[in-house]
Amino acid sequence: MRWSGRAGTVALTALVALTSVTACHPVRITPALRPGAHGPAVRDLQARLAQLDLFPHDPTGRYGAGTTRAVRTFQQEAGLSVTGSYASADRSALRSRTRRPTHTELHHTGKIRDRSDN
Repeated sequence: MRWSGRAGTVALTALVALTSVTACHPVRITPALRPGAHGPAVRDLQARLAQLDLFPHDPTGRYGAGTTRAVRTFQQEAGLSVTGSYASADRSALRSRTRRPTHTELHHTGKIRDRSDN
């Protein structure tokens, strides 16, 4: 199909505008968290899993065996693919079932347990 006249100009203008917006504001793809990951995103994940009584430890920010077990349990209960990694579908499902963790929940929940299995 060949565009000409005003329709062609409008289509070309829209394409250029879309290209400019995409270049300036690229789509953010949040990478999956998996065993071995560490940092604030893992701490948030652990605190949210603790809200559902799936993670019985203080959040450490380290994605270890305990976090993997909790994620697998959550995935199974939510009807998601059970992978043990935490991807965007898991994130959406978990956030819809929990609230934003408080500072206290992120840094000390009061659930003192064996930290070696996180």
